[in-house]
Amino acid sequence: MASSAFDTLEAARALEAAGMERRQAEATAGQLRAAAGADRDELATKAEIARLETKIGNAANRMMIAQLAIAGSLFAALERF
Repeated sequence: MASSAFDTLEAARALEAAGMERRQAEATAGQLRAAAGADRDELATKAEIARLETKIGNAANRMMIAQLAIAGSLFAALERF
C-alpha cells in the first residue's frame, strides 16, 4: 500500500507560523503523525480485498448450487405425491 509521509517538521513550522508556541507546535505535529499512522497496520491492501472478493464470490456460487440442488430435490419429491 502506498503511504504518504507526514512531515512533522513542516507541520510544526506551519503551526508555529500560525501563532502556536514552538514546543506546543512540535508536540501537536508529533501527535498528528502518530494519529495519521495509528491504524495503518489494520488496513487491508488491494490484493487482500481482491482475495476476499474472490472468496465471497466462490461462496455465493456454492450456496446457489446448493439451493438449486435442494430445489431440485423438493420438486422431485413433490412429483412422487
